[in-house]
Amino acid sequence: MYLVDALERFQTMDKADVERITFEIAMLGRSGLDVNDPKRTYRLSSLPGEHSGLNLVCLMYAGMKAVAPELDIGFDLSAEYEAALKMSGGRS
Repeated sequence: MYLVDALERFQTMDKADVERITFEIAMLGRSGLDVNDPKRTYRLSSLPGEHSGLNLVCLMYAGMKAVAPELDIGFDLSAEYEAALKMSGGRS
């Protein structure tokens, strides 16, 4: 569902905003994101609220698919991404 949310969120944004969010997550991820603990949260300057590590990885994955699909983020969510595309009506 995080990927469905990411796809729907990015639908309403221009490419520059998607890039900004995606690269901010990538920079934060350089020091590690805990994807296994949903209670551990992170804050971004580009998005309001607190986000789990898994949520951020999903946002980064969807963002990279939108701005640089050839890049590998080191976290394979390809099957989940395809499922999210179908759930969101096939929009990327």
